[in-house]
Amino acid sequence: MLSLNNNKMKTERIFKMMNVVSWIVFIGLCIKAGAIAIVSILSLFANKSATENLYKGIDLSNLYDFSTTHYIYTVLLLILITGLKAYLFYVLIKIFRILDFKNPFSEEVVKLILRISKIALSIGLLGIFANSYMTWLNSKVTFLELDFSTSGYIFMSGVIFIVASLFRQAITIQKENELTI
Repeated sequence: MLSLNNNKMKTERIFKMMNVVSWIVFIGLCIKAGAIAIVSILSLFANKSATENLYKGIDLSNLYDFSTTHYIYTVLLLILITGLKAYLFYVLIKIFRILDFKNPFSEEVVKLILRISKIALSIGLLGIFANSYMTWLNSKVTFLELDFSTSGYIFMSGVIFIVASLFRQAITIQKENELTI
């Protein structure tokens, strides 16, 4: 009994730490998306030299000189992918907020887990498109290659979908057990 209670306390502690880490990542991604958006707007309307250091050394000045349209598309892809990553962590934070250890299997948790799966799939597919677009652009103009590195999100989406399916099955079993008692 003591060991079971000890494991529960460890699990709750890990969940609390993961919640804190999720908040840190969420805030960091929001800052990154906001910084890219602000610097991009400044580079378009006020100071072209801002394209040389868009965010942490990302230099898109050659792309800006080649085509402002492609520059805008590239920046929008960066902002969109970063924003989706932030949204994924926001949904994860919502799961931590509503998760109850006494009754962990709920429809609301399943819906949020499925939403995370869809967001992860969107990030992965958008990243594949963005990397293809960057490859095509690099054949037209030489600039810093951006690697959106989102292919892992497609696999993660599948794994999370399986977890959501297991949660949904657990809810069904839980409801059947409540009816038999």
